[in-house]
Amino acid sequence: MEDVGSPTTRRRVLSGAATGIAGSLAGCTERLWSRAESPGPEQVSLTIKAVPADDDIVAAKIASRLRENFETAGIDATFEPIAKAELYRDVLLEGDYDVFVARHDGIDEYDALRGLLHSRYATEAGWQNPFQFSDVTADDLLEAQLTTTGGDRDGVLSELFEHLTETVPYTVVAFPSRIGAVGATLSETVSGPPYRPIDYLEILSEPSDEGPWDRPLEVGVFGEALTSRLNPIVVDSNQIPALLALLYDPLVYRTDDGAIPWLAEDVEWGDGSLLEARVTLRDDQRWHDGESLDAEDVAFTHRFLRDTSLGDTESGVPAPQYRGQQSLVESVEAVDSRTAEFSFRTANRETAPRAFQIPVLPAHVWEPRSTVVGERQTEALVHDNEEPVGSGLFELEAVTDDAEVELVPFTDHVLYDAEDGPSIVEEFPQFDGITFAIAPNSGAVVDLLEEEEIDLTGTPLPADETGRVSELSGRSVLTTQTEAFYMVGYNSHHEQLGNPHFRRLLSRLLDREHAAAELFDGFAEPARSLGSLFGVHESELADEETELTTFPGSDGEVDADQARSLFEAENYRYEDGALLE
Repeated sequence: MEDVGSPTTRRRVLSGAATGIAGSLAGCTERLWSRAESPGPEQVSLTIKAVPADDDIVAAKIASRLRENFETAGIDATFEPIAKAELYRDVLLEGDYDVFVARHDGIDEYDALRGLLHSRYATEAGWQNPFQFSDVTADDLLEAQLTTTGGDRDGVLSELFEHLTETVPYTVVAFPSRIGAVGATLSETVSGPPYRPIDYLEILSEPSDEGPWDRPLEVGVFGEALTSRLNPIVVDSNQIPALLALLYDPLVYRTDDGAIPWLAEDVEWGDGSLLEARVTLRDDQRWHDGESLDAEDVAFTHRFLRDTSLGDTESGVPAPQYRGQQSLVESVEAVDSRTAEFSFRTANRETAPRAFQIPVLPAHVWEPRSTVVGERQTEALVHDNEEPVGSGLFELEAVTDDAEVELVPFTDHVLYDAEDGPSIVEEFPQFDGITFAIAPNSGAVVDLLEEEEIDLTGTPLPADETGRVSELSGRSVLTTQTEAFYMVGYNSHHEQLGNPHFRRLLSRLLDREHAAAELFDGFAEPARSLGSLFGVHESELADEETELTTFPGSDGEVDADQARSLFEAENYRYEDGALLE
């Protein structure tokens, strides 16, 4: 090769002389110049997104500690606190993040992992694979757990957990106790803080010695923009816990004691080779606007959640909520006004019932909202739904100017005063509805409790409020264990985070035992085992511990030398203490 550094050769190349020799030298010249002009490797940079401390002090503490530990490991790390609705948009809708910290409601059934991780959902909105994770082996195992049963399914799930320790799309920090508070009026009847609709129904169905209360149940909640969107099929909003679930009923409620038929009177399973179920609805059911609820609404709900454009777009616009549950279903057909026939994809009797927990939507309200209004957007996904029409035992009375949401009993509900309804509502209602009093932060909610303006809290309280509640006469702290967990998620499309080895190393940079004791003030169980590291709490599956929870440091603080040795073992380089790309 000629000396391309000579003036004659460089001029010839830059002038574009049409000779075979010049043409062959041009590519070589470009490569050499590119090497000379390109900068050297830069320091790895990551932004961690979480809600601010006023919204969730634990998430903010975890993100702050991660930033400190990442920096000690040589990473240029930034903690960016953003409002919950904005966090949901960035993470769940747009994939605009590097690392996020968030509270997840929990894995209610093993199949929920499919919606969280399967690559078929990587381009969809919502909690469906927000990590944009794509792994063939994981997909195969997630599909296999749908069709296997008993010990075979246990084996598939254990293999899945082991594989996830190698690929690490996210990791769990800890499983927090749900903390609440109750005033003297209900201290004898409420054993735990409410967080599911069934919890509220139990409270409102519990008789007192003095008879029914001639007032609503007063519940304190906190947060910003809690009533800005009352849309049950979106995720980019901050909502009052359980509010929409009280307005929209499912076919079946799942409780700790088993399934409770709700809108459904009966579910009969077929015995053919294709898994099918015939659901019979309770007779004479109504929507809150007085329209009849029938099997066509059930069939419509599943079609609509699969594609909110109802066929007007080539690839469909699925709703971001309930996607994992809905995708279990192949089809739903209305046989008559009270009967719906479900056909399932590759689900089995263990996983298929999750589809019955989806809240049913009124076709006459949501079908007109199928209009396409933007790229992968329909009116249904941007509508605020200020006047929700559901079928629940409560209907929306008002959202008041003084930051209250008023629900009143829906007296036309088929289970209202029903003699043959579920035992949980035999004595319903003991209150004249529910009023949610909205406060800006947790301290203001405790103020409402102290001033006897609320009966109990409905948003989880941070652990540092428990001391104050305990000092209030007649008030009690409530705690209960839930399936919820705090997670650290990684965007696999990030240049560095696309490497599973790098994600594994990051996952070790948080002391989970210390976090549970200090960041949660002891009100949490740290993720220790293979299963718990990915959100399955207290399972016999994959209960062995993993090196992913081995922390390179002590008392929550990373040892710089230990961290550096971990990264160097994976062929990462350092320069002046900075981890290089």
